[in-house]
Amino acid sequence: MSAVAETPRLTISDKYRPSYEGDLDTLRNALQGGLSGTSEAVERYEADLAAWFHSRHAIAVSSGGGAISVALDAVGVGPGDEVALTPTSPLCTVYPIMAAGAVPVFVDTRAHGFGMSLEDLARVINPKLKAVIDIPMWGYPTEVDELQAFVRERGIASILDLAHAHGSTLHGKHLSHYGDISCFSTHERKLLATGEGGFMLTDRDDLAQRARAYSRFGNLNGRDFGLNYKLAALPSALGQYRLRYLREQIEARRRNAAFVLSRIRHPKVAEKRQIDGSATNYYFLNLALSFKDNGAFVDYLDANGIPSDIKRYGCKNLYEFPAVAAYRRECPNGEALLRSMTTIPVHPGLDEGALEYIAAVVNDYDGD
Repeated sequence: MSAVAETPRLTISDKYRPSYEGDLDTLRNALQGGLSGTSEAVERYEADLAAWFHSRHAIAVSSGGGAISVALDAVGVGPGDEVALTPTSPLCTVYPIMAAGAVPVFVDTRAHGFGMSLEDLARVINPKLKAVIDIPMWGYPTEVDELQAFVRERGIASILDLAHAHGSTLHGKHLSHYGDISCFSTHERKLLATGEGGFMLTDRDDLAQRARAYSRFGNLNGRDFGLNYKLAALPSALGQYRLRYLREQIEARRRNAAFVLSRIRHPKVAEKRQIDGSATNYYFLNLALSFKDNGAFVDYLDANGIPSDIKRYGCKNLYEFPAVAAYRRECPNGEALLRSMTTIPVHPGLDEGALEYIAAVVNDYDGD
């Protein structure tokens, strides 16, 4: 009898909604003070974010997408400018570029992972290219150190979309260390969750000043244009409180990923390669697949209660979506990557029985 048949069918949730003991007290206390995005609660949250990530500045905003919009303005991207990004990123990354009136230019990934290919980036560099955005998908670090050196030499701004990468590191440093400005999401599915929300990190005083002004209606001075991307006091207070549990959550995810990987025996399934010197937060465990029909395996997992972001979001290169098709530029590595992988939940809400079940279902697959 197969391992799956012997194991009661489970439905593995890919959502982790932590309910920490102090959540309600934190919100009650926050209600005693100002509730706007310029309250002291927001300032305290930003100070703790900067300290946790070893960054000079943190600016809290209303969403991860909002963080990208603000970051684009901060580095000087405007209508007609070009912004390079990998096509394997979410729609949430490309839409702010389009909304700014800028032109997204797709650059292929490296063959082994989601980092931007420097060889392909070199092909699209021109005077209109003002910034690049690198996106370490599902928390797996990319070669952001090499990208940083490459674009700095050419006077191009680097933005990191780290919506998946809270606590992921490269050479012992937070990934945000390697960008001019880095953008995070604190949506309810993220490791640091405030319901909706986001923040930016930068070590540059000029970028922090411009980002803060733009996200506050240009400080309402009547000279500088801006919009309202502020994060309110209640989610800021919740984020500040939950930040103290972030390291513990990452450690739990790493343990769970190691547990699942130690039990996977299937010869056509392995963890996606991690680059040297990197440590992922395991927002999701990434599995590299080598079946004739990898999609059939993803469907099989889903039918057995194990969800995948690949299926949930219909992951494909962004230029394959109708809303982005006008910017198509062929990126074969990116297409191959998304066809040859799946994501597996390993969040702290999963117990040992659920993790055993995941491994058993993987091992029991008998497709080609």
